[in-house]
Amino acid sequence: MRAFAVGETIKITGRDRHPGADGLLLDNVDVSDATIVDIGASDGSTSVDLIDRLAGFKAYVIADLYLYVQARTLGNHTLFYERDGVCFMVVGRRVIGWPRRSRLVAALYGPLIARAERYGRKPQQVLLLNPCARARMESDSRISIAVHDVFEPWAGPHPDVIKVANLLRRDYFDEAMIRTALRALLASLSEGGHLLIVNNPPVKGLPWQAGLFRRTDGCFKPVAHTQHQLDITDVITATSLVAEGRTTVPVGDAARTSSGEAP
Repeated sequence: MRAFAVGETIKITGRDRHPGADGLLLDNVDVSDATIVDIGASDGSTSVDLIDRLAGFKAYVIADLYLYVQARTLGNHTLFYERDGVCFMVVGRRVIGWPRRSRLVAALYGPLIARAERYGRKPQQVLLLNPCARARMESDSRISIAVHDVFEPWAGPHPDVIKVANLLRRDYFDEAMIRTALRALLASLSEGGHLLIVNNPPVKGLPWQAGLFRRTDGCFKPVAHTQHQLDITDVITATSLVAEGRTTVPVGDAARTSSGEAP
């Protein structure tokens, strides 16, 4: 999964990455009948970790914008495509290249990409969900998956808990985009709903961070945090449903702004 640099993020994941952060949720919130949405869950590894610790829950949704990619083969190479149809990764026997991240790589692989699109097999949809998560879904009807963009309000009924891990980071997005995502998350929760944010620093040896927040009076109020607070805590607590002169109003189970744009 570390090879999948899709969009603005890298799908780095693995088991046992959020034990302390998940503990914040379990120690402070009764989730025995909760609907939990795990946004940016990558291949579901950390979702399985949390599911295994839950004594009970109503529903658990493993959500990510890039749950699926398209792939086609040509000879010894497999080419992976984003939703816009552009090749973002080429895998050979000894080399992996990312054409969207390097002009040199794009130039080197350009002829191969062109041949693959002309002569390669028809693209196949690939589900980027690990075997453990798939097995949990098959054995437990409460667990499901969904394609979701963190910058958009949740389209279904308001969940009780939203978890977002290693996604709202300054090395991925600027502060304006982070604020946009936080307003969408706020609109996705009902009053009293909880947001769990987790950040595993990209540099080994640096402390990880997590914070639990409750939607109260249209804002995020801190509930608990790890020894090292999130570096975006001030941005989270400053987020409200009235921002930049636009008022967010509910529309069905989701939300939109008065100007009709996504918050």
